[in-house]
Amino acid sequence: MSIKIFDAHTDILFDCYNSYLNNDNKRFKNYHYKQLNNNVFGGIWTLYSSYDFNLIEALKISKKLINTKDFEVILGIEGLRNLKDVKDLNEIYNLGFRHMMLTWNEENDYATGIKGPKNRGLTKKGFEVLDFMIENDMIIDLSHLNEKSFYDVLNYTNKNIICSHSNIKEIFNHPRNLSLDQLKKLKEADGLLGLTLVGSFLSDEDENKTLEEFFKHLKYAINIMGINNVCFGFDFMDYFNYEKTANLEEVKSALDLNYFIERLKKEGYSLKEINKLTYQNIYNRFKRHILKGD
Repeated sequence: MSIKIFDAHTDILFDCYNSYLNNDNKRFKNYHYKQLNNNVFGGIWTLYSSYDFNLIEALKISKKLINTKDFEVILGIEGLRNLKDVKDLNEIYNLGFRHMMLTWNEENDYATGIKGPKNRGLTKKGFEVLDFMIENDMIIDLSHLNEKSFYDVLNYTNKNIICSHSNIKEIFNHPRNLSLDQLKKLKEADGLLGLTLVGSFLSDEDENKTLEEFFKHLKYAINIMGINNVCFGFDFMDYFNYEKTANLEEVKSALDLNYFIERLKKEGYSLKEINKLTYQNIYNRFKRHILKGD
């Protein structure tokens, strides 16, 4: 049985858009294609908003810069700080985007991220965004929300819920990780938890940013969520040119995923279980949202 990988979270769109702004419109072909073609057949590819820009323009440009013929891609948005009007969601949907997070880490017009006030959750406009997403069968991603916003969403809907790239707060108390109560609420909504290889979500100490530590989170997540509700949102950041990896020394990029699979086998996971985790759980649930290549 061959192992397929459908990555629940990558910032490829953002990287290609930024490269375009720096006069490089071949970033996908020259960098990403070579990595993904070895291991990954698809995923949720997002444009994230860490600064202000014209969202519609950026979505149009970034979509043109990627290859959707050789990969199975769900187009996504990580954070709505640059969404000027809820009415713009119609144009975004028509561009083929089927996934959104309400925030990155910031407080914005729609919801509150982990760096915003603890007692602030979704706004009236945020619930209007949810209504649009529910009506149009879009994937609602809870990543980056503070706890109040997280519960505001899940107390409003349980449709198409994912938390695409977080780990377990009970093991390591990072603000982007989920508490036991959050995991139970996510499970109650039949949502998906995407575990991530972001090193800072595992430890403050470099020597503990390891697969051994990651597998503690995986075991815990499966115990609470059940294996059918867990997937991987690797969030590789090799293409952001950090001085040292923001992920793990053992798995720095998509090129190292064969090693990751071998380690899963050594941990005792069967091929059937690995296939569920790496692609079946998320792919079978959301394959209707894959963009058809032009």
